[in-house]
Amino acid sequence: MAENVARLYNAPQPTMADPHAQIKWMFGQFESEHQEPYAAKIRGAANKYMRFVIETNASYPELENDKRFFLSQYWEADALNRYSEWLNKQEISSKTRYSDYKLVRQVMGMAYALRIIDAVVYHTSMPKGVSETKERSAYAEDEEEVINESIARWVGLANSMLTGYRPSGKGLPFRPSKFHFPPMVINDKTYTVEEAAEQFGVEYWQISERLRMGMTPAQAVGVEPAPRPTLKPFEVEGMVFRSVSAAAKHYGVSASAANTRLRKGYSPEQCVGLSPLWVKRSDEQALLWMFENEFECDATKMYEHIFRNGWHLVSHYGCRLYRIRSLFVRWGVWPYVDDRIIVPLAAQLGMLTGLNVEALKKLRLDSFQRQHRLTGEPVLIYEKRRAVSGKRTLERELHVPVLDELSLDADVADKIEKLFGLTIALTARIRADAPEAISNRLFIFEDVDLSYEQGKRAVVAIDPKKKLATWYERFCVDEGFPAIFGDKFRFTISRCRPTLATNLVLAGATLFQVQVVLGHASIKTTATYLDEQKLKPAFNSTVSQALSKIAERSREASQTAEEDAELDTKLGPEDEKDIFYETLSGCGCTNPFNPSADVRAATKYVKGTVCKFWNMCIRCDSAIVTERSLPKLLVYRRRVGAALETHSPAIRSRRELFEDTVQLIDGILEEGVVFDAPTIRQAEYQAATMDDILTDHLIYQGI
Repeated sequence: MAENVARLYNAPQPTMADPHAQIKWMFGQFESEHQEPYAAKIRGAANKYMRFVIETNASYPELENDKRFFLSQYWEADALNRYSEWLNKQEISSKTRYSDYKLVRQVMGMAYALRIIDAVVYHTSMPKGVSETKERSAYAEDEEEVINESIARWVGLANSMLTGYRPSGKGLPFRPSKFHFPPMVINDKTYTVEEAAEQFGVEYWQISERLRMGMTPAQAVGVEPAPRPTLKPFEVEGMVFRSVSAAAKHYGVSASAANTRLRKGYSPEQCVGLSPLWVKRSDEQALLWMFENEFECDATKMYEHIFRNGWHLVSHYGCRLYRIRSLFVRWGVWPYVDDRIIVPLAAQLGMLTGLNVEALKKLRLDSFQRQHRLTGEPVLIYEKRRAVSGKRTLERELHVPVLDELSLDADVADKIEKLFGLTIALTARIRADAPEAISNRLFIFEDVDLSYEQGKRAVVAIDPKKKLATWYERFCVDEGFPAIFGDKFRFTISRCRPTLATNLVLAGATLFQVQVVLGHASIKTTATYLDEQKLKPAFNSTVSQALSKIAERSREASQTAEEDAELDTKLGPEDEKDIFYETLSGCGCTNPFNPSADVRAATKYVKGTVCKFWNMCIRCDSAIVTERSLPKLLVYRRRVGAALETHSPAIRSRRELFEDTVQLIDGILEEGVVFDAPTIRQAEYQAATMDDILTDHLIYQGI
């Protein structure tokens, strides 16, 4: 007797018009159980799987003629294997490949669980993938420098918006200016220039010229005698001439032309031909003149006038919006408190503090406190929702003095305070229009496009992903990042966090100190933030070169050891001798105040301080190994080797450095390179009794 299998769901029947109806339906069932943004990934995986079916017919010949795809027929045990073979040939990152594979695998598993299909689909081997992009990696040194300059330009523009614009007077009209005369008062009666010309029988142009020469209205119409001509000093570009004629002669212009231009109201520089009388309408000087004279130095008024009147669509006007925006930046003005002004402030704060984007979005007006209630020190209070647990609350505190101590900037607190003050002052102009839910947020801005659509100011936070993504793309193009770093370069605020973490390590901070700054519960998480390429030391070119150098220095030290011992018996305790400094790694340092140039280049060593980059000592030009320090060096070698074998996350970001260190120490321990066999064996015996000695903090286990 045949079994009647009860189906929990009935998938729609595929048709010739919609042959993939069952695939769409099955992925839709899985998507309905998830929320955005995960649901979007499921849709993407569905589209990719259907592309696989369309391109390959899922390796079923019968699908070439009949495209209808029945899940119960074609999702067999090897369905995932067929898809994986195609997926591995696609030019996508390994992480994306694994994500698509995993989602399809889950959908097929759900189809089996719902009894849509009767066969168990076997899993296939698909690596989880590694990071192949720099979406969340630290910026390289040259990238960081350019980005900081670009962000600083916009922060400077934000400061200029607060201080206000001062007219420069350097603009020029694009056509001869029509002189606007005030009402003329003659014999207690008021006239316009036209009325005065008719009343007193004087030509309009004569009255105009006389007024511009400085005559009174009565003198201009001949009621009173004109003033007797006198020679007046005439200043051009800071040079004072005896008269207009003298200046004209100096610059090779006829005196009559210079005087005529002066009567028409032109500037001294225009009178002698140094500046044009007028320029093209599209000229920058003409646009500056319009900004200062017609739009009263109001960037918003000028921008909206250009946009609403369609000037940006007419090439003759030279008012393309991107050009106007670039001119505004140059002049130090901006029409709106929009994302172009506010998001760079958030990026700057991200660079200073290492806060992730989610935390930056949620910052409040009072998030920065100059004095903590307990410590009295500056503190930044932020939210970290992803790490909330029974033991860890939503609200976190970043004590700013920790950053001051670990970085080279001693005024981090002042910079943070200025950024908060600048942002608060700028957003005060639009905060009254902000929705109540975000009215207390630090970073809000006007969505200009939405404002035009709604006919009123629309204020948003930096939550909308599309807005932030649009700003990223626009910022990269405006600042020329693709031309500098290539089309594959990606700029995001998220990369500021690992950049700070990596820079702190380069400045000498331990991984545990970086963990405190980033607020991680696990040091494993902190280790993933460090950029391996950036931390790769810029030391000697090869390990063999470093070995030969340290071996030579150590042999010289061993040869002089006996002489030092003899001096000990001859000199008293008050006599000065060379001091030997032993480092945590076991090798000695001849001068901890003067690390080698290679160490200084690879780190942020501060001149005049004691070098604290002890995990780089073995390759420093000041390092030596003596018989006295050899046992500790053996302990260090054993600890590093164990950390490498166990793939310790604490040293993952500097694995290459430690591997080179092991090679160096092994070379030193070769018989005859520095020490003879008995000396090495004796050091090994002593090292066996030093299990609890402290070497590298990151690999120290203790007892």
